[in-house]
Amino acid sequence: MASLGRYPRGQMLALSVFVVSVAAGSSNMADAAVICVPPPVLSSPLSYNGLCPGDPGFPVSISANGRDVYIKLPTNRSCSRGLSIYKPRHTRITGGSLVFNDINKAVITIRDTTGDSMIDGLYIDVGGKTADAIRTFNNKGRVVIQNTYVKGISGTVNGIHGDLFHAQDGGPLAELTLQNVTGLTGYQGLFAPYRPSTGHGTRKLTLDRVNVGYDPGLAKTSGAGKPLMLLFMGSADNTWDQVPDLGTTLSSVYVDGTYWKFP
Repeated sequence: MASLGRYPRGQMLALSVFVVSVAAGSSNMADAAVICVPPPVLSSPLSYNGLCPGDPGFPVSISANGRDVYIKLPTNRSCSRGLSIYKPRHTRITGGSLVFNDINKAVITIRDTTGDSMIDGLYIDVGGKTADAIRTFNNKGRVVIQNTYVKGISGTVNGIHGDLFHAQDGGPLAELTLQNVTGLTGYQGLFAPYRPSTGHGTRKLTLDRVNVGYDPGLAKTSGAGKPLMLLFMGSADNTWDQVPDLGTTLSSVYVDGTYWKFP
């Protein structure tokens, strides 16, 4: 079950709960050091250092108007509000804890940009809310999620299908990279099929040392009564949900669908 590969255009790439577990990467790869993507170089950014969204001076909705955005969350307390960033050039959100207790549809949203966005060093607990952990919209840039742990994702059949990451319409992303990321979900994980007609998903996908699994307690109580897809990146035989047209690379990826069937 150990493999390492790059999946070019036209090759099947659809991982869901019907695949109980997938591990990519040889033992040599597992022992190798990770070469992390560097953060974007920011110029005169809007800076929010040591604050939580909703604190004085740090709005939960940032209108960047083409400026770079730098956010360093506090390490001595958890934040609870969702955060939306509109029209940034480049974005970096780093360090700290987000324990979600809000009515937003996502913990973090980055939209209306063609720039680079990096989210690194975060702990995100969606708290069983029907919300995405991280999503993009009207985003044609590059997104990197690095050294991040996400849990507590839920959703409903007729409402929000909560995801670890959701690349929504208005793109597609030029590139999506996850490195050293673990996600536990009661609903869905990574949902990034490429839909050229709507700009959904990403044109290039890299998963490097990524673990996604079901939270058995939360999965039982989610709106669907059972979890859905852990990783869905399109299919070569589907004209709607296509694979990333510039290719997908998987390295040391583990998908645990053990709790697909409940006793």
